[in-house]
Amino acid sequence: MPEHWVFVPKPHEVGSWKKVPSDFCPFIPVRRGQCINGVTYYLAWIDMYNSVLVSFDIRSEELTMSQIPRRDDGDGSRKNVSLIEYGGKVTLLDSNHLRDKGMLVLRVLEDAGINKEWSKKTMVLHPYQLHLVQVDIIFNVNGTSQSGKLVLIPQVLVSPFHILCYDLQRNDMRKIEIKGIPDNWFRKHKLD
Repeated sequence: MPEHWVFVPKPHEVGSWKKVPSDFCPFIPVRRGQCINGVTYYLAWIDMYNSVLVSFDIRSEELTMSQIPRRDDGDGSRKNVSLIEYGGKVTLLDSNHLRDKGMLVLRVLEDAGINKEWSKKTMVLHPYQLHLVQVDIIFNVNGTSQSGKLVLIPQVLVSPFHILCYDLQRNDMRKIEIKGIPDNWFRKHKLD
């Protein structure tokens, strides 16, 4: 049985490690975590094909594991799935069809209690914005801004460098070009 430990800092002293009780299967964290209202959430593999949502409540030091909804195609993998904060709640953002269909699927954890209720929202880009994602650049979700806009960054540094900012509330995406990056940071060829 795996053990889980938490480092407890103490003011003006050296902190110490404390064992946290847990009675569930071993897991391997796979994505950067998201802290919302004192709870840290992250995705973790429990086997080769399935992942779960792990949460750690900082106040109670309670560690819990929740089954996450499968994608509509039945795939339990988390390829191109990110954790974001959406409306103050932890949300799975599935961007598997962003490039080919201009579509994002959000699964919001509405009730983090015993029932673990998820809602689903599908966002589809306006046809006049599809050119922003249907390019030779693969974008990765980098989280949300303080105003709740989704930030997408290119997987590879290419010139001219830009990011995409997707306002999920208004279903509107815009391109933001970043200037002043030295030419030697870019790949050898440039994309048009």
